[in-house]
Amino acid sequence: MMEETISAVKTDKQLVTRVGKVLSHDKAKGGFSTCLMYEPDEEAQKAHGSLYFVVDIGSPSPLTPDIAYNLIDIVKEEYYSDLELSASESFENALKAANEELAAIAKEGEKDWIGKLNVIVAAVADREIHLVQRGTAEAHLLRGNNMINLSKGMYTPGESYRPEETLLNLIEGELEVNDKLIVSTSELFYYISIEKLRRMMEGQTPAQAAKRLASVLEQEDEIHRTSVMVVEFSTPELLAQEEETEPAENWVGEPQEEAPRRAKKLSFFKGGTTTTLPVEDKTKTVAEALESIPQEQISEPPRPTVVESRFTPTLPREELVIDETNEPSSHPSKVMRPSLGQIKPSINISDYQKKIKLNSNQLRNAGTILWKILKVAGLIILTGVDAVFTIVSNAVKNIKKRPGGDRILLGVVVVLIIAIVGSTLAFASGQSNRIGSKKAITALADAQQKRDAAQAALIYEDTAKARELLTEAYLAAESATHNKRTQTEATVLLVELQKQIDNVSNVTRFVDVQPVADFGTLQSQLASSGNASAQVKLGNLIVLGGNVYTIDPDNNKVYKYKASSGEVAIINSLVSTDKKFKLGAVLSETDLMFYTTPPQVYSLNLDSNSMAVKGLDAGSWNNADSIIPYTDRLYFLDSANNQIWKYKAIPEGYTQIAPYFENNVGTDLSGALDFGIEGNVFVLLLNNVIKKFSGGGEVQFGINGLPGVYPAVGNITSLYISNDTPLYLLDATNHRVLAFDTEGTYVAQYIYDNIDNPTDMTVDQAGGFIYLSAGTKVYRLPLK
Repeated sequence: MMEETISAVKTDKQLVTRVGKVLSHDKAKGGFSTCLMYEPDEEAQKAHGSLYFVVDIGSPSPLTPDIAYNLIDIVKEEYYSDLELSASESFENALKAANEELAAIAKEGEKDWIGKLNVIVAAVADREIHLVQRGTAEAHLLRGNNMINLSKGMYTPGESYRPEETLLNLIEGELEVNDKLIVSTSELFYYISIEKLRRMMEGQTPAQAAKRLASVLEQEDEIHRTSVMVVEFSTPELLAQEEETEPAENWVGEPQEEAPRRAKKLSFFKGGTTTTLPVEDKTKTVAEALESIPQEQISEPPRPTVVESRFTPTLPREELVIDETNEPSSHPSKVMRPSLGQIKPSINISDYQKKIKLNSNQLRNAGTILWKILKVAGLIILTGVDAVFTIVSNAVKNIKKRPGGDRILLGVVVVLIIAIVGSTLAFASGQSNRIGSKKAITALADAQQKRDAAQAALIYEDTAKARELLTEAYLAAESATHNKRTQTEATVLLVELQKQIDNVSNVTRFVDVQPVADFGTLQSQLASSGNASAQVKLGNLIVLGGNVYTIDPDNNKVYKYKASSGEVAIINSLVSTDKKFKLGAVLSETDLMFYTTPPQVYSLNLDSNSMAVKGLDAGSWNNADSIIPYTDRLYFLDSANNQIWKYKAIPEGYTQIAPYFENNVGTDLSGALDFGIEGNVFVLLLNNVIKKFSGGGEVQFGINGLPGVYPAVGNITSLYISNDTPLYLLDATNHRVLAFDTEGTYVAQYIYDNIDNPTDMTVDQAGGFIYLSAGTKVYRLPLK
């Protein structure tokens, strides 16, 4: 590709422009991005000025480049088609034509670009600038030391719109000599803050700034589709003073192969160019296009609302004036801006020094008055100190006259010292977390910038990057809450960021969860059976067919919660003088199994409600801490013997007991709390230690990836995993259930606010619920 050199582009008698560009392309990822400037060759068209484009489409469709270039061509053709119109009128007509073409594209079935189009189109004629924006593309104006975000507030995350309403967000203003316009894809701000971009622009020509920017971006690991165009507006005399030798175009990585340009419009455009159609006919074509678009693919967006946005915190924008009618319109909504020329330079103190002139007599008189005020204030302070001293002295004398007066005085002194030290420490502690206003404002701005960059990352479906940026934004906003000046705004931002982080981190929050069952209501039935002091106590939870079963180890009862009716009942009992229920599990679609102490295994057939002893080899599983039927085997966790015992089902019953760990050398399961099986075996130990075993051997395992804004793992008390579920961990300390994949990578979390001290957890993946027990109550949390 030949290297471009900078040329001065005339915009009117006073202003000329020069341009620098940065482009990138990742062949491994789909989509298309470009930026370009168009300057007409014909003298008659030059009075209409030049056009500037940044177009980014995050769609893998092979037609994406055609859609981008077609959009550019339509705007160019319509803008210069009627030179009798003003530049503003021509620009609005060009946008209307572009909207109609986009509607025609959607009508013919090419819709993947909708919601993935990020574009800036600007027209500069004389000193006027007309600019339209859609999606996450950004436009900034550098004037002096002020960087103005022209596109701030124009993008709404998750926005939906009709194809013929694509290019509506229009702003206008006036340019000044030495203004720099920076238009770019939002991906730029993954890597460069707005403040850093401002510094890189200062004192640099557009080509020099673009080269510096490209050098910085080259250091990043991944650059996807970053397109940046820097345009400087100056005078011929100023540009003649410095020679530009840097290339206008700078590629990050390998240059993108130029997309093939079609001689005509895309094949599915009917009737030639839209610019030849009368306005009435074009409107009709748009209406027909809308009728043919399936509603499930392009939803009806809400009508635009009047919002207030700002160029920067120091330069308020006027209200967006949007013409709302009953019928859809493809005319762009013009957003009237204050003239860009209204931006003032910083205050110069010398201007005020000239206005304030004091002679020597005035200074002497002021000094005399000030001295008198200080003397009066000093006398008042001395009088107050003397009065306090007199009062304290008299009080001390009176206390000493009393019996034990010295001890009383000593106690008073100790109390005063404690009070002084305590208040000092409290004050210091309160101030230690405070930060300066300048640092707080910077932190708040950084948080807002990272939040916006995260929204851009979501457009590119880069959830990991979005989560990283939102986490950084949250930490910055949190620090800004420690300054009174930024506390309110930062607190509001924190709430917004928390919701966004929850969304990208698969976090579901539950407020005021109500129990689905309370087995405590069976208390009266226990009392009527002859034991008036009996109390309901729940064992581990068992879920089968949407119903919840549990055992009562103190009363040898089997309880059931029937999901269809919401009723709880005692469905069976173990009649024994020496055995007590300890554990329960699902054995089959119709049977439950129970383990007792002393060791014995029973099965309960739910169809006949009959309980029978299972004929198992006595073995060494008399210390079972948990049981799991898995495929055709029974597994017993025996932490006391550092072993997991297993039986295999055969027609006659079960085989003899066998150890899971053949050698059992170096295996330490002491203090094991729970275990689960999904092919691999996971064992939960004390202090949040989770061990993973495969084929009887330990496999390295650890949980990771929990987003940093959430609390670190507290105290894990229960574990659940099966063939069709991730690894669920009950973190009772932090009122949540965490989910990880079998490699230990974070998947999701479910946070509840009012379930205190849950004792057991199980998951019904097919039914879509997590079940928790606390006291005599059972709660369930929807997985989706």
